[in-house]
This record gives sequence, C-alpha cells and structure tokens, in this order.
Amino acid sequence: MFPKKLSKRNIRGLVVLISLLALITMTPRVYSWFRSGEPIQLSIEELNRGVKELELQQFSSDSKKQEKKKGNRYHAPPVGFDPNEYRKEDWMALGLSEKQAAVVLRFAERGIADNEQLQQIFVIDETLFQLIRDSTRYPEKKDWKQESKVPEKKEITNVELNTASVEELMELPGIGTFYANKIVEYRDKLGGFHQKKQLLELWKFDAAKLEMISSKISIDKQVLRRIDINTAATEEIAAHPYISWNVANSIVKMRVKIQKYTNFDALLESELIDKELLGKIRPYLVIEE
Repeated sequence: MFPKKLSKRNIRGLVVLISLLALITMTPRVYSWFRSGEPIQLSIEELNRGVKELELQQFSSDSKKQEKKKGNRYHAPPVGFDPNEYRKEDWMALGLSEKQAAVVLRFAERGIADNEQLQQIFVIDETLFQLIRDSTRYPEKKDWKQESKVPEKKEITNVELNTASVEELMELPGIGTFYANKIVEYRDKLGGFHQKKQLLELWKFDAAKLEMISSKISIDKQVLRRIDINTAATEEIAAHPYISWNVANSIVKMRVKIQKYTNFDALLESELIDKELLGKIRPYLVIEE
C-alpha cells in the first residue's frame, strides 16, 4: 500500500497525518458521545478511507515537488536578446541541453522572425517560453520577408524531418501547405520523429506518398524530446500522443511505490503496458542518472 522504504522524516509525517485524520474523524463522535453517552465506534471501512486519503495527499505532494523541480531547470535571460544572435552557450545558460541548443541554432540559421516562430521550435517547451517571451527582440518583419524571397527554386535532395521548416517541407514532392503544416504540428506533439513510417499516422498520408519522399528525407534521432519517467508528472507524460492518461497515471503510481526506475522493463509491471506499447513509447522516454 505504501512505498517499501520510507525515511524517518516521512514516517514522522505519516504519524502526524494519521493522528490528525483520526482526530478529525473522531471529533463528531466524541461530541455525540458526550451528549448521548453512547460508545464511540469507528469501522474498518472508515479507517481504510482515511488511509487512502493519506496516500492521495502524499501522491499530490510528490507531483507538486516534481513540477517545481522542472520549473527550476530554466532561467530567465539577464537582458533582452535576439534569438537569432544567441550562441549555443547562451541557450544552455537558459536551461536547454547541448543537443536542444543545437536544434534552436539550426532554426536560427534560417531566421526566427517572431515569438510565434520561436514557440514552434519543439525543444522549447511552454515553461521556458513563458520565461523568455518578454525579453526577445527581433528585426523588423519587412526585412524577413525580403530575405525569404528565393529567386530560384533549387532541387531538394535531403530534408531533415525533425528540424525542417514548413517551407522546406513544401519543397518535397507531393507535400503542399496542408501536409507541411500537419507534419510540423505532429512533430511538435511527438517531440520529434524517430522513424519515417510515423508519417503514415497523419490523416490520409498513405504509403504511396511516403515512398515518393522517403529517399529525400532523413531523421536525426539525437534531437528527440524525451520524458524523464523518474521526474515527470502525470500531466506531462499523458501529453504525449502515444500515452493515455491511465497509462501515465500507472507509470507515476509505480514510481511512487519503487521510488525510482532503473530500467524500462520495470514499466511492464503495469497491467496497461505490454511489450508492443513499450516499444512504441521507448524512444520518447529517458531515465536520468
């Protein structure tokens, strides 16, 4: 029912909470007893309900601590800045990893015109974006329109699927505005593609269309956005398209029981996760040391 190992501090906390719970439960009965003289009775069911409430309080507390830990990972920029001029070290100082910073630099090479484009970079999550949105500075938009005009349309030989812009994707055969935007939208939800056939999960994107562009696209798996199953809250895990709320909830509940995941096979202990699902979500999970 409780984690196998509890610290002395946790044990003391549990004793205090159980005492308070018992006091709250017994107060009406004591009052009634003084008035009526009837003996006080407390059923096993009521005690079980109290213990379950205590477990929920502990789970809620753990989730809030994990959210606070995630929030502390990022830092606001000291002064206003142009995202196009930031170096890798500058992005890492804000809280991005070296690989994530490299992804942002790839987008900056093509030009980031405004906060809307900055927010579309999938390695910049909402927490970091809210910290930096008021500090960003951009050149006038008319300059970006002039620079975006390409006099000659060159043939596309390779498009890296996880960093390509909508415009670059539209250069691929059979990919117009609709599918280019859908690819970017789904990429952001997934945290990046790890294999080409994931494009078949898009609405009406068939095998013929995939075969048409397969030789012209590549995938950099190093830039995938991964979820740390030892720190992520239920909401963060459930936000992934492959993971339902019930599965995310079971992952967090098992973590509370075992305290820390050391390998991904431990996820198979959940009745909701089989080998097929684990294989599907494994590229998007990580266990930080």
